[in-house]
Amino acid sequence: MGRSCREIHEWIEEEVEKPIEEWEERQEQRCREEKCKWWMLCLNKLICWFVTILVKVVRWVTVTVGKWVVRVVCETVNFVLDVAGWIINLVLAIPIIGGIIRAIWNWLIEIVWRIVGVLDFVASLAGLRPRKKMYFGVIIPVVNGTPVATPAQIQPQVDYAIRAYDTLCNIDLRFTGYCTSRVPAPRAALNVQCGAGGFFNDLWLAGSYFQLAINMCRFKSNWRRVLGYGGEIFAFVIPDVLPNSPSNTVGCSMAGTQDYIVIEPTSGQDTIAHEIGHACLLGHNGGATNLMFSSGPSGGPTLTNWQISVVRSSRHCTYL
Repeated sequence: MGRSCREIHEWIEEEVEKPIEEWEERQEQRCREEKCKWWMLCLNKLICWFVTILVKVVRWVTVTVGKWVVRVVCETVNFVLDVAGWIINLVLAIPIIGGIIRAIWNWLIEIVWRIVGVLDFVASLAGLRPRKKMYFGVIIPVVNGTPVATPAQIQPQVDYAIRAYDTLCNIDLRFTGYCTSRVPAPRAALNVQCGAGGFFNDLWLAGSYFQLAINMCRFKSNWRRVLGYGGEIFAFVIPDVLPNSPSNTVGCSMAGTQDYIVIEPTSGQDTIAHEIGHACLLGHNGGATNLMFSSGPSGGPTLTNWQISVVRSSRHCTYL
């Protein structure tokens, strides 16, 4: 089931079906406790149970059929959109021209969604931060028949990121799982230069690889990647992130240019959380405990009020 359809299904269960079931339970209890009125020939209890059973039948028919209809329609629409998104993302994987269009488009939709979310940004600055959600997944390339890393190696980073954004930003950071990609990776995609070099490499074969790997790993919700709203962030685990001097770089993000980040398998537990911050347009911060401290937080972690608001107004962070 697609992400949007699953969330609609969950909403129906939580906001529609569950309250009715709770009312039914209370009604059944009331019917059991209600005393028989002999002068009515106990019709009061009969009516009570009749109403309860009637509601159960109506609820089962409407909710069950309603969920089925909504699911079929939703899945059909999502499939059509995902096919369109898959084709568009396939075109955007073409070296050079696809990379240029991809970079321009990603920044364009970033700006658009920032403008749309300006009120939410202001509200967040004022301390009003209703629960939002953001999605991320991990893609592990296979090199010479062997995955670059194991899920067990990366899981501490996943857990840390989920805790950090939950605690600091009131964001439900949802992990969509691991994908082992067998798409052949060029050398430039396994040894990524962070900075201008990485930006230009993304226009060539490295960028094509990342796009193809994402396309193969995540067919569902492809349309979100195209439109930007609620687009998933993908963490690629690669052997080496450059440069290694004057300090050892273990992760990299091209900010709003792309919807993926790269990390090394042996990097610290805060790396994914740190790079997701960059993907949401956070820069480095000089505070030693700050999540965006260049070499990783020494404690905490912490984020400033401004940083929290920037993350929450990102195109990746949504209510829906």
